[in-house]
Amino acid sequence: MSNYLQSLRTELRYQLWSKAVVLPIGGLAASLAFSFAGSISNVTATSSRLQTSEAHAAENGVSLGAAMEQPNNVLIQGAQRIVDNPLRFDYEAAYFADRAFEGSHAIGTGLEMITFLVIPLLFFIYGCGTAVGDVRRRTLKDRIVAQGAAAYVAGKVVTIILVSVAAVVLSAMLSLGAAPILRAVFLQSNSHDFIYSVNDAGAGNPIIQIAFATAVAVGFGWLGLFTGLVVRSMLIPCLAAGALLLLLPFAGPYDPRNILTAAAEGVFNYWGGFNPRAPFPVWTELGVLLSVAALVLVALVSTGVWSRMSKFV
Repeated sequence: MSNYLQSLRTELRYQLWSKAVVLPIGGLAASLAFSFAGSISNVTATSSRLQTSEAHAAENGVSLGAAMEQPNNVLIQGAQRIVDNPLRFDYEAAYFADRAFEGSHAIGTGLEMITFLVIPLLFFIYGCGTAVGDVRRRTLKDRIVAQGAAAYVAGKVVTIILVSVAAVVLSAMLSLGAAPILRAVFLQSNSHDFIYSVNDAGAGNPIIQIAFATAVAVGFGWLGLFTGLVVRSMLIPCLAAGALLLLLPFAGPYDPRNILTAAAEGVFNYWGGFNPRAPFPVWTELGVLLSVAALVLVALVSTGVWSRMSKFV
């Protein structure tokens, strides 16, 4: 056990000394600026659309109160969305956009975009860098001799968990603190008196949102780690990961990216205006199990290959 604790302490010291933790923690915190910039634009756009809808409805003798008493049915046909009560639809959209900045809803507003667009690639790069760091510093042989191969890998695995938790929790706290300030600074002129309540039973649980984002960070961090252990390079794996995660369409229902999007449907409510790519229909529970099994397989194969590679580099 002492070797494992020593390996963990050494890894944390190396990452603090080399400022490797700045990438996942600082990068994730900085990316919140894009999340809230989009959310501010969403409030402005939905508020403006509501005012336009109210004016058009008033010209036709329809009041907001009357519209809110009628059902709001939305029909999706291909790429088209057909709404039979546009005034109520626009009111609810503006209502939820405004609520995205209130209280604990701000956590989901901050995390929903970065969970899909930032965390996977950012933590893959971080995990890959964690794997190749000792090769670059010429300390791999010394650490293996002092701590043992199993403790060496375990220290990196646990470090990725700790850094993932720290990065996501910090981002959540920053979201919670920044939302009311940003609202007061940028959205005073877009304030609207929402006198009609809207059913928000689908509001996400912030604890679950934090846990989900952390799990995504850990998963992609480990994937980067086990890839980097074998490849011992960052350039090609990170370029390939960037293309796969950001550019290529979903390959099918059991594409891990599709499973991630489907699994998040019950976690995030997307009140901040971000909407991920529409997922293929998939059995989400099975997809998550298959993704975890695939990650375990990658870990076993990677560590098996790595254990046979020379450590004298």
